[in-house]
Amino acid sequence: MKKNNCIFCDLPNNHIVIQENGYDGIQCSQCDLIYISPQPPFAEIVNMYSHDMAHLTAASHISASFAKRLYAKHSISLIRKFIKTGTMLEIGAGAGYFLDEARNKSFDVYGIELNLIQAAFTRETLKIPCEVSTLDASLFGGKKFDIIYLCDVISHLYDPISEFCKINTMLNRHGFLVFETGNLGDVKKEYYRHFSKFQYPDHLFFFSENNLRELLRKKGFALVAIYRYSILLQLILTEKINSILHFFKPPIKDGKDKQFVEKAYNYGFNITSNFFIDYFSYFIRYKVGYVVPRKGRPQTVIIVARKIN
Repeated sequence: MKKNNCIFCDLPNNHIVIQENGYDGIQCSQCDLIYISPQPPFAEIVNMYSHDMAHLTAASHISASFAKRLYAKHSISLIRKFIKTGTMLEIGAGAGYFLDEARNKSFDVYGIELNLIQAAFTRETLKIPCEVSTLDASLFGGKKFDIIYLCDVISHLYDPISEFCKINTMLNRHGFLVFETGNLGDVKKEYYRHFSKFQYPDHLFFFSENNLRELLRKKGFALVAIYRYSILLQLILTEKINSILHFFKPPIKDGKDKQFVEKAYNYGFNITSNFFIDYFSYFIRYKVGYVVPRKGRPQTVIIVARKIN
């Protein structure tokens, strides 16, 4: 496969900063964008999501209701600083928990999701309109939206510049684009060791903050607000917690008690995860992380932008 150039600078690069699952992550020497090169074919990426072969399965998304609703409430509270109600589309809606929380705050919600299982859950269990599709202006009968939201999705977009152009056309005049993503393009290499995995080839791009600003500028958006949250402490604590849980996991024997032991452990892990660990992770990320972001360290950023043309 042919190696691809940086999508912003259109220059070839050879500096490999990530190697995982047989893929190379190349960092642009000009703008710091990290991108997979060669890039897998588009059909292969779509097939991966539609057939539930991504790193995070549909079951893991659906079972994470508590954590996802916590995170959703945080983002919705930020959105409501700028717009209180209106039509909202989530791209990569997952199991639909963000949209369900937004609906509780009087937004008129819609979703698109490539994973068939999660899209069905959103439609049938949560009763939220959700189409199985890539981004297309003809979705929902060509409907325009007041807000388009993405959470940890832009790193998965096959062609972010083209997709942001589509997003622009799907927004009402002066509509809002809100998205959350990481800042790995800005992160010093010494912190890479705290990431247990980079989830290649699910992730195709890792952006710097300047990349995000340029992406907005190129496609007719004005940056309204940016919220930065350090996730370094969360990454370190997650490492420690996983080590402890693994240490205390009871040995699984062969024989008829195997299924019982597995169920007992998983039940205890799920209760702990859903209530203590998930809330603790949320608190560390969005409360502690908000007051301690540092340049060059891992962060998650929430961008609020407005369509200007």
